[in-house]
Amino acid sequence: MKQQFNEGLDPMALEDRVEPVVHFDEYVPKMGESDDIIVASFKVNGKTAAQDLENFMEKGYDWILDAETSPGEISEGNYVVFVEAERRSSFPSVFISMVEDMSNITGLAPSDYTMVYYKDSVNEDSVELSEQNIANSVPLSPKKYRDNKAASDVLESMIMSARVPFKPVAKTHKAKERT
Repeated sequence: MKQQFNEGLDPMALEDRVEPVVHFDEYVPKMGESDDIIVASFKVNGKTAAQDLENFMEKGYDWILDAETSPGEISEGNYVVFVEAERRSSFPSVFISMVEDMSNITGLAPSDYTMVYYKDSVNEDSVELSEQNIANSVPLSPKKYRDNKAASDVLESMIMSARVPFKPVAKTHKAKERT
């Protein structure tokens, strides 16, 4: 459900400004609870470029609950643009459609991006961004999110109570608070 967006950015206005890696659920949502809301984040070089991307997303897509630029730099000259959306089975499709639209201002096709899902205790490596990889990695319903979290908590509890020395396969990740 795209809305008509007449004011805006020139073609390729954000070329070489958006890092082609999307992070999912690395941060805690501001619009609700983690089991209800997916937080996608993009790293952008330059505050103005980040704000332009935020406005592009927030004003152009009615499925986006909120888009926001980090208040400060995360590294020299780089900002994070957060995008919040409901956990729904339609998310992979609408998200990829938005990334396709972004190609007009970034020069990056969806196939140029990789993605990282931060709650996956088995694999935190980046994989190609695609509808299928989003659907396979990101819980698309509140129940699925809670079930995944409960399973992860049970496994961690079993390992801790067994007092078996182990080397974690992947680091345990707790979503970061946004300031």
